[in-house]
Amino acid sequence: MSKYKFILPLLFLVLFSQLMAQQSLIDKGLNAEKLGLPSRAEEYYRQSIVDDPENPMGYFLLGKLLQKKSHLDEAVEMFRQAFTIDENYAEAYVSLVECYIDNDDFEGIKSGHFNGIDELIKIASRAIELNPQSTSALCSMALIYNHKKNFTNALNWAKKALDADSKNPRAINTLGVIYYNRGNDNEAMSQFKKTLSIDPDNIDAYYNLGVMYTRKNNHETAISYLRKGLQRDNKSIKLYYYLGIAFMQRGDDKRAIACYETIIGLDSLYIPAYNRLGAIYAIKGNYDEAIAYHQKATRLKPNDVESFKCLGKVYTDKGDYVKALRNYQKAVAINERDHETYCLIAKLYAKQGNSARETSSYKKAAKLGNKEAQAWMVSKGMAW
Repeated sequence: MSKYKFILPLLFLVLFSQLMAQQSLIDKGLNAEKLGLPSRAEEYYRQSIVDDPENPMGYFLLGKLLQKKSHLDEAVEMFRQAFTIDENYAEAYVSLVECYIDNDDFEGIKSGHFNGIDELIKIASRAIELNPQSTSALCSMALIYNHKKNFTNALNWAKKALDADSKNPRAINTLGVIYYNRGNDNEAMSQFKKTLSIDPDNIDAYYNLGVMYTRKNNHETAISYLRKGLQRDNKSIKLYYYLGIAFMQRGDDKRAIACYETIIGLDSLYIPAYNRLGAIYAIKGNYDEAIAYHQKATRLKPNDVESFKCLGKVYTDKGDYVKALRNYQKAVAINERDHETYCLIAKLYAKQGNSARETSSYKKAAKLGNKEAQAWMVSKGMAW
């Protein structure tokens, strides 16, 4: 009898066992998520990727988990890996677009992941091509056009999503976002509330209502909606984050600080919470404490432009212009297209009476599209 008759079944058994082990890790991750153990789920998904780097599902599930935790940059990478392995992985295309929308990073300037909004449209188009009835994909396209302020196209895509499913909460919520950006606040609120009437657990709708009422200086109503959302999901970082803003604007620093400390307790790597705490202490004049929080952020994420900008602002307020400039320069070194940093540098030079460098910095910001810098240049009769 040929020895291969024994070897082949054994080889098959080994391969089958490896496949089952991989599937088991993914199942364990899904079960951990159901049990409210996201950190354990993340461990399982990461190990599944190590064991089987050609399985797109591990990347996708890890990406969704990171997206929920608001670790959007890494989530984007996971979704890209998923559809690189499987070019027909429609959900990965949709989720990647959602991350850019959530991060308000349509041009890819902050992350450098892609070449602008046109590529994002191509990604959304691919998702729709793979699943023409996908409300998530249609809504994503609507939100891209909403960002472009092309509200006619945005509404058309939102209505296509509603045609696919007239009671889809995401589609109704998307319609509210478009109305809000178009300046129709009453209709926007109506859509967000309609979303909640269909889906009382919809975190996005609670968040959007919280944002709207905060911006209208109706802080009590904003806080009420954000807290209702947290009753549904007491680990929602985005809800705690904006609740902190609502408390801060209401003048309740103590509760605002508690919100950001809660976020850090949930996720010690969430950089914006450290920067928010730094900003609160800076406003209170506690500069050393503010600096400590911003420096912690830079240690956790050495390439975070916002953290270095925050440090520059605190050092400016403290009167240490040398350290302020040093941190602004670090921000520019990370992202030379961050026009806000050039504006901050210009204001710093203005404080020092260095008009030549003030003008040079405003000119750089103006060339990158900064409206404040452009207005300054015009006021001085200068071109850029």
